[in-house]
Amino acid sequence: MNDASTTLSLITQVSGALAIVVLLIIFCAWLARRCGFVSHGRAQGAAIVVKSSHSLGQRERLVVVEVDGQRLLLGVTPGAITRLSRLSRLAHPAEAQAAAAADFQLTLRRLLKRGKAEPEQ
Repeated sequence: MNDASTTLSLITQVSGALAIVVLLIIFCAWLARRCGFVSHGRAQGAAIVVKSSHSLGQRERLVVVEVDGQRLLLGVTPGAITRLSRLSRLAHPAEAQAAAAADFQLTLRRLLKRGKAEPEQ
């Protein structure tokens, strides 16, 4: 009886210590991510760069991304990501902002006339 209770006590202590170590590792990983020590899985020079994002509702967004030198306007909802338009690259940031606003207005008008967001060809 004494051997069985000693074995059970030892297993309980080892399991408890292991659980504490695992929880400590998870907490340290969460803290490192929260403080910005980890880059959330993005590598230097990533192929996809989010240039701007605009919320349209609680769960809908318009996002401008750059992929391999191409800029894309994406509609993002909880159920889908749809390419709405390809945007041209502009050299000057002020021109880019003005053109993006005009392109956004044009694309939004076109989508509202169509009644649904379909990818452009």
